[in-house]
Amino acid sequence: MPRLPPCLAVLTALVFLAASDASAQTLQEGPPPQHRLVYRNLLVARLNPLGLLEEARISYRYRLYRSESPALRDNFVSVGLAPALSPAFGRLGVVVELQPLSILQLWGMYELVGNFGTFRQQQSFPSARSDFSDTEQYARDELPPGDARRPYSNMGSQLTLGATLQLKFGPVVARSLFRLVRPDMPLREGDRVFYDIYYDVLAPNQGWYFVNDADVLYQTGRGLTIGLRWASSHAFYGPSHFSPGEPQDNPNTTHRLGPVVAYTFAERDGARFNSPTVLLMVNWWLVHRYRTGADSSAFFPYLALGFSFSGDLMPVPSPAER
Repeated sequence: MPRLPPCLAVLTALVFLAASDASAQTLQEGPPPQHRLVYRNLLVARLNPLGLLEEARISYRYRLYRSESPALRDNFVSVGLAPALSPAFGRLGVVVELQPLSILQLWGMYELVGNFGTFRQQQSFPSARSDFSDTEQYARDELPPGDARRPYSNMGSQLTLGATLQLKFGPVVARSLFRLVRPDMPLREGDRVFYDIYYDVLAPNQGWYFVNDADVLYQTGRGLTIGLRWASSHAFYGPSHFSPGEPQDNPNTTHRLGPVVAYTFAERDGARFNSPTVLLMVNWWLVHRYRTGADSSAFFPYLALGFSFSGDLMPVPSPAER
């Protein structure tokens, strides 16, 4: 794994002490009600890699205890559904969340994943050292019908374990979303890994990999948030994910860094339609096997444009009633 520059090492320490998930849906005034039915929705388009995704989450939340302290009051245990759809795949997950403190959320999700065989998905490879560049994937998509290397459809499952951490100092927020993922997909005979377009990872089938998004943000108080995102991934390949006789070092760790800008049009506690937000992210690849010059220019950034909103589906009592 590449050695991180000192500035990134400092940022790592900071965001692991404090980070958050945008789906927290914290009420600003008083503790949350005992029972909540909440949802969030995200539509995002991206470039380098190319992608379009609509994902949602709807959950029932039960408050664990009552507290007026900002560090403690937003606590709950929840269970819900997490559907996601793109032109290349569909997912449906069951998610369980535990938030004992306002700054910490632990969660797990089990998903059924179906790849449609469109937009170059599913693509699988015999080794973690195989070429999975965009050029190779486009070339495979152009192969004649019947060629064993063409993309194909399949259906499998995936387990994700996550931790969301957050800390706020006045208008400055540090936050991180850490995910540990274990896919189980029925791959083509002889293949051991596959390209996961969702995370842009060459995933070890029936193995683990992690993805982390870390942000340091400044909230202006007028709906505008600006900051910096560092995203990273690393796969834990085992001997079964390499061809016999190959070196077993991991060439597929990734890091990218760049600015994030978001604007929230309105916020109202307990509203059915709340916090409509437009997000723009421009990140440059610092470490990537193909996106730092080998297959595409290092000056070509990761671009993402998204729109999100959330809300409460059950009436929320006033702060005094809560």
